[in-house]
Amino acid sequence: MDVVQIAKYIGFSLLIISIIVYVFVDPVDRLLSYQGPILSGGLLGWYTLISNTPREKFIENDGEKIPVVSLLMRKRAIIFVTLGLVLIIPWLMPQIYPVVLKIQWLFVISFLCEFLGGFVIGYIIPSLKFTEKLLLFSLGFAGDTIYLLLLYLASDIFNIPYQLLLNSVIILVYGIKFPEGIVFAIYIMRKIGGI
Repeated sequence: MDVVQIAKYIGFSLLIISIIVYVFVDPVDRLLSYQGPILSGGLLGWYTLISNTPREKFIENDGEKIPVVSLLMRKRAIIFVTLGLVLIIPWLMPQIYPVVLKIQWLFVISFLCEFLGGFVIGYIIPSLKFTEKLLLFSLGFAGDTIYLLLLYLASDIFNIPYQLLLNSVIILVYGIKFPEGIVFAIYIMRKIGGI
C-alpha cells in the first residue's frame, strides 16, 4: 500500500472519529479535539491533489516528486494558506467556543470550516518549498501551544476545573502533538539525507 492510499484511509478515519467526538463527547474533550477535522481535511486535501494528478504530470523538485499544478499554484500559495487559516482560527478562540456550543447550526459550521481550512492547506502543501513547510509547521506548533495556554488561562469561561483541563491537555500533547512532531522530524531527516 502506498503513502497516498494510507493518507486517504487515515484522513477518512480521522474525519469519522472527529464527527463522533464532536457529537457525543463532553465539551472539554470536544474543545481539545479541534485538530481532528483540521488534520483529516489536510490529509484529504493532499490526497485529492495527488490522486487526481496523472503520473506523467509529476516532476522532480527539491528531491520530491510533485504535481506540475503545484508549481503553477506556488505564487498563489500564500493566498490559499491565508484562506485556510481564516477558516480555522476564529473557531479556536476561547471567547467564541461557548457561543458555538449553544447554537447548533453554528457548531456544524465551525466543524465544516475547520475541515475546509485543513483541506485547503493540505491541497496547497505540495506547492510550498521545504523552508516554507518548515515555517508553516513551526507556526502551527506555536499556535497550538498558545491555544492550549489560552484555554488553561480561560478555563473560567467554560467552568472547567484547572486540573481536569490540564489532564486533557497532557493527553493531547502526548497523544497528538508528540507523534506529530516525530513524523515531521522524520520528514526533515529524510529531506536533509539523515535517513
